[in-house]
Amino acid sequence: MQIGSVWQETARCAATRSETLVGHAACDIAIVGGGFTGLSAALHAAELGRSVILVEAEDIAFGASGRNGGQVNPGLKHGEDALVARFGDAGRRFFRLGEEATDFLGRTIDRLGLDCAWRQPGVIRLAHSRQALAAARDACDALQARGVAALPLTAEDAARVTGCAGYLGGLIDPRGGSVHPLELARGLAAAAIAAGVRIFEHSPAVAVTRERVGLRIRTDEGEIRAGQILVATNGYSDTLIPGLARSLLPVNSFQVGTAKLPADIAARILPGGHAAYDSRRLILYFRKSPDDRVLIGGRASFSSKRDSAQRRIDYGVLEKVLHGLFLSTRGIPVTHRWTGLVCITPDFLPHYHRPEDGLHVIVGFNGRGVALSLRTGAWIARRMAGVEDTVEIPQT
Repeated sequence: MQIGSVWQETARCAATRSETLVGHAACDIAIVGGGFTGLSAALHAAELGRSVILVEAEDIAFGASGRNGGQVNPGLKHGEDALVARFGDAGRRFFRLGEEATDFLGRTIDRLGLDCAWRQPGVIRLAHSRQALAAARDACDALQARGVAALPLTAEDAARVTGCAGYLGGLIDPRGGSVHPLELARGLAAAAIAAGVRIFEHSPAVAVTRERVGLRIRTDEGEIRAGQILVATNGYSDTLIPGLARSLLPVNSFQVGTAKLPADIAARILPGGHAAYDSRRLILYFRKSPDDRVLIGGRASFSSKRDSAQRRIDYGVLEKVLHGLFLSTRGIPVTHRWTGLVCITPDFLPHYHRPEDGLHVIVGFNGRGVALSLRTGAWIARRMAGVEDTVEIPQT
């Protein structure tokens, strides 16, 4: 069984080349985790004039940031009323964070000149049952009431915009899109370095301790003294922050990708360049890659196992679904198979923890992290720098 992601093979920008942290270092803000959240926080904090060091246990974007499907989904899992009922006025700012995340991503890409195959034709939400169709219609009405030009889809519409039959309808949210996630992450890393951030890969943080003034991160071969620390390890959280890993559910999100499609087949599958996802409990999502492969992913089982036998079963499920949805792909080989851990929280919302003064933790994007994590990274950078923002994640 061939294992490897489309993104690793097709990324046009080189991987970050950084050293391992050895010896002592000091900064205003230290960040643990080299995914979208950590990179965005590092970049924006540096742009605010703070000295920043980022440490990553593996390579930059080793986790979900470099392995996700590249779908850019707007919003949070819950509506504004539900968030206000739970968090009060902070719930409005929380809701706003999700609402503006995709546009923030687009502006950041444009501002930094990142070449990462960013497209924003909208994202398709598909209904596989009558109950799901009713929910999609309600969601479409709610979006339109807020001024979002969402489009309802009939079964015929859904077949036309996706190239596959079997769905009862759905909606298109025009704020959504897609990106090459590994190129985005590497571009953010390069921009952060240019802004003055010091990045150390293969430097796992093994302890965080309180000093007389500030905090300290210890790695295998070095240490960092910092005024503030952000831990952004998401589905790869361990024992660094006591109790954090137990508050999260890391789940494998399996993906497969075909060989490049013949032009006539590519023209019929997702002809508008949309990304799509459906309403199943074990959600399916699919899109075309920038080089015209079909990529389909999902939580084929709620498993965080890493053994090859389990993976073979889950990849097999996805390949059957692929050929069932898109009959024209049955003669096209599946050339790529890969997985990574998605971080799910019990309430399906991002969590912000502050275990003590100066120590910040942000985790849990529940499959919506491409845009949401960049906006969240900018928010926490401003919070650590003492700069006001219009959005917020209530402290959990």
